[in-house]
Amino acid sequence: MASIKPRIVFVSEGLEITHRQMEALAALHAKGSMQKAAASLDLSTPVLHKYVREVEEKAGASLVSSTSKGSRLTTAGLELLERFRAYELRLEDPPTLRVAGTVVTERCLLTAATELSDTGKDVSVTISTDESNLRLMREMRVDCVLLDDAMYAMDEAPRVQSEEIGTDMLMFREAGRRFAKLSFGAQRLAFRYLTEKGLPHEVIRTIHEPTMLDRTDLSYFVNKSLVRTGVVRAEGANDQKWSVHSVIALRCSEHEDLELFVEEAREDWLYRKG
Repeated sequence: MASIKPRIVFVSEGLEITHRQMEALAALHAKGSMQKAAASLDLSTPVLHKYVREVEEKAGASLVSSTSKGSRLTTAGLELLERFRAYELRLEDPPTLRVAGTVVTERCLLTAATELSDTGKDVSVTISTDESNLRLMREMRVDCVLLDDAMYAMDEAPRVQSEEIGTDMLMFREAGRRFAKLSFGAQRLAFRYLTEKGLPHEVIRTIHEPTMLDRTDLSYFVNKSLVRTGVVRAEGANDQKWSVHSVIALRCSEHEDLELFVEEAREDWLYRKG
């Protein structure tokens, strides 16, 4: 039997943007000129112009900027092309399960991914910030995001299915009103608490490498899970019972291996629900 593959059709305000029209944008982005892009697709330049105009009309935005030096995609054009490529990835056969988390959930994420890989599943892992991972989710470039900041999960609740895989809490090392803020973990929860309690504080440094917390003389909050796993020593830091919060799995697709991954992540998290 002949190979059958699905193709993407975008719909904007009820108007269809075809796969061929998106190929025209992709070629233009790659070649940098209308003439070269048309040649790469075995089209005439007027036909390529026609495709571009049609896509712009349907998208309701200017997607291409042309000068005497060539043509390039505008910000809107790049965003549309990025979404197109993300959807294309979703149609890969066999599909790779794409999961994302931060350094707080890294050990859990990698362990669960390894368990699936051991059974022959194909898993791709991204470690970044919650903000970056949520952007990947909105672009449909991941199937699951493990969030260590439950406040983000509340923001995304109307759009995706979420569930708790475990809990964590913050530890606090007190060294005055000047703070270092870690770029991972439930930091928004921590500083909202200080603000609500009227406690004076000033964030003067953002730390991206967790181990550097052990070398700062500033006050800071850190997830207890990072201390338990030996990433941070956090000498002199104390548990903050008020800060117990959920670690959340956001289901971003209907991937056939997603249920198994979430179950593995729940088993591998340090502090299980209940």
